[in-house]
Amino acid sequence: MQRKSVLENVIAEKNNILIEEIPFVGKLNIRGNAKDKEFLSNFGVVLEIVIPLDSNTKVQNKNFQIIWLSPNEWLINFFNHNIFNEILNKLNNKLNPENTSITDISENKTIIRIDGNKVNQLLRKFMILDIENVLQDNTKVAQTIFAKIPILIIRNHNDEAKHSYDIHVNRSHTTYLRDLLIDGCNQFIN
Repeated sequence: MQRKSVLENVIAEKNNILIEEIPFVGKLNIRGNAKDKEFLSNFGVVLEIVIPLDSNTKVQNKNFQIIWLSPNEWLINFFNHNIFNEILNKLNNKLNPENTSITDISENKTIIRIDGNKVNQLLRKFMILDIENVLQDNTKVAQTIFAKIPILIIRNHNDEAKHSYDIHVNRSHTTYLRDLLIDGCNQFIN
């Protein structure tokens, strides 16, 4: 399958805020019982990382990021494209198919990365989310509404001087969301 970038690798920088698509990120949606020790153990053995059980949190290593979506649902974002099929096959072989669901959702959503020192001010224009309190550290994520669009927002930064977030959005809303962000940058004239 030939994957296509929604924004065709267009990077927008306006008033010291960078907006770009992170294209071609492999994504798996995993459903399973968080109270099932066999599920947790097998998941951990395949990924060599402990699955997050606290709401709206993430864990990550150099290869992927695992995001808690609900008490029985997680999203895996792959930073290393070369291991996607290998991990998918291992999960399919190791997890009980009667009790779990593994779905490749790589083409379902795209990721918009937004960086800059005024990013929080920009995002507040479009969300009611109290971003500073909800995303207190870089293990936090939030599922919210951005100008009537459902999104998943992930904090990337450790440095409080320059903020960075990844926004997961349905592919059909990507251009609209990007255009809103670019227009919103107009208030930050240097």
